[in-house]
Amino acid sequence: MTLRRGLATVVDCFEEIVAASAVVVIIFSVGWGVITRYVTSQPAAWASEVATLGFAWVVFFGAAACIKYKLHPSIDVLVERMPEAARRMARVFNHVLLLAFFGVMTWFGTQFAITAWDSPSPVLRIPQTWLYGPVALCSGLMAVRYLQRLGGREWQLDADRETHAS
Repeated sequence: MTLRRGLATVVDCFEEIVAASAVVVIIFSVGWGVITRYVTSQPAAWASEVATLGFAWVVFFGAAACIKYKLHPSIDVLVERMPEAARRMARVFNHVLLLAFFGVMTWFGTQFAITAWDSPSPVLRIPQTWLYGPVALCSGLMAVRYLQRLGGREWQLDADRETHAS
């Protein structure tokens, strides 16, 4: 595999890589928290905070990955019963509404994350931006992935994988 192809794969699977890394962080921090709570006399106070940070990253990067694979739920019973012209209008309205939502979340998430820079976390004393930043970053990423989807880009789940929801 060439360097260029490897970089393209990392960019293409960025959401999954970050979310999977965050799951590993959660597992190790919670595991360490349990071990230190029940085995040693001094529980790791930071473990819960690290798990919370990891959870925020899993949720938002996972949501961005779901955009790629069309895994977000949709209820289209009413839309499917509409005439074709109304169906098209409903779909266009849905696209506009979603892109507007992603834009608003990116804008306000960025403002909130910038404001949170001066607010340290209780235990680790790192900026709360690390907790709120994924909202802004992943909302923008969801808009990009959604536009890629609208432009005809397709991502496929592994057909042999037993855990896909489609």
